[in-house]
Parts: sequence; C-alpha cells; structure tokens
Amino acid sequence: MSYERSPHETPKGPQRSAEGWVVFVTSISPHSHEEEVEDIFLDEGCNPTKLILDRDRKTGMLLGYALIEFESKEDAERAIKE
Repeated sequence: MSYERSPHETPKGPQRSAEGWVVFVTSISPHSHEEEVEDIFLDEGCNPTKLILDRDRKTGMLLGYALIEFESKEDAERAIKE
C-alpha cells in the first residue's frame, strides 16, 4: 500500500492512499481487540473501510497504533475531530 500526502492538506490531517484516506491513530491499548477499535469510529458516524492493527510477533499484543482507512476525506477528518 502506498501513501502520499496531498499538496492541499496539513501534515497532521488524513493522508491519501491508493484506495481512500488514511488516519494514523496512536495510544491504542495493547489489550484492545480489532472490533473495539472499529466500533469507536462506527459509533461516531464514520465509516472505516479498512483497519490495520499491527501485533507483536511473540505476544500477539497490539503495538499501540492503527492505520484506519476511510473512503472519503470528510469521514477521515470527522474521525480525527471526534
């Protein structure tokens, strides 16, 4: 997956990908489950199309960050604000 910054956005905003807009989320508990993270965004009215959570190879625990992709820039920006 390739990520590139749109020339019209700020560095802290959503990043353009080949399939949509990506938000980088940090401070996710290592004990969280994928469904819990996705539900947070669904509850706020955002519609994530893809959720990528990296895990530690040995423990299987989350590494504390996620890449969440949205179809529209508006959904990605709403996810950041809320």
